[in-house]
Amino acid sequence: MKIRQSGFTLIEVLVALIILGISLGAIFQALSSSRRISLKADETLQAVRLAGNLLASPALKDTVLRGSGIAARIDGEAGWRYTLSASPLEIDTGNKRDIFQVPAMFELTLCLFHETDLREKAFCMKQWIRQ
Repeated sequence: MKIRQSGFTLIEVLVALIILGISLGAIFQALSSSRRISLKADETLQAVRLAGNLLASPALKDTVLRGSGIAARIDGEAGWRYTLSASPLEIDTGNKRDIFQVPAMFELTLCLFHETDLREKAFCMKQWIRQ
């Protein structure tokens, strides 16, 4: 009489471990990229909030319109600095020689920079204002 052995062979166990390893690697990769996307969204949201606060200041806008650009650190926000400059608003008419300058209108350029240990990220925007 022949006795039948039950259980898995070594090859079956190795194949199962390889499949499990590949599955766990894919899951950890998805979680890692999800974390990076979340951190990037938080940083962008913070830049939008800071830009809104800076552009809501009439005194800051008046200072830039009267003189040259401003470059400074943002008080109470570690690692954040900004530059703000103004130039007369010019509209391109399609002809390189003929650029129309809009009277009493200026283009503000605000760039926020976030400095971390590894890198510096820039967030820039433009806004038209009337003087």
